[in-house]
Amino acid sequence: MKFGILVTSGVERRDLHTATRLARAALDQGHEVKMFVMGDGVHHLVDHQKNQSAPDLRALLDSGLEVTCCALSCELRGLGQDRLLPGVRWGSQYDHAHLVNWSDRYLAFGP
Repeated sequence: MKFGILVTSGVERRDLHTATRLARAALDQGHEVKMFVMGDGVHHLVDHQKNQSAPDLRALLDSGLEVTCCALSCELRGLGQDRLLPGVRWGSQYDHAHLVNWSDRYLAFGP
């Protein structure tokens, strides 16, 4: 099964925590998982020691999770590609549309 996950909520919510746990469980069972992050969710992708989401995301990226962020969301928040975790793809709503079409199940986390 192919799972597409959208995360739009920022660090004040625990949505990314839930999304990463679901992604890990699906990957461990042999499913395919891709994630798209936009809106305030892009703050989870910052490569910084104070980012509490970074270790889980790094492990998932190393396990083959494809994570794409909305470049416009990043730019509007002053985040360049050089500030994101290694392996996060720079993308657009076109990539998001492909994720939705690719997915057998699509899960959205955010306000």
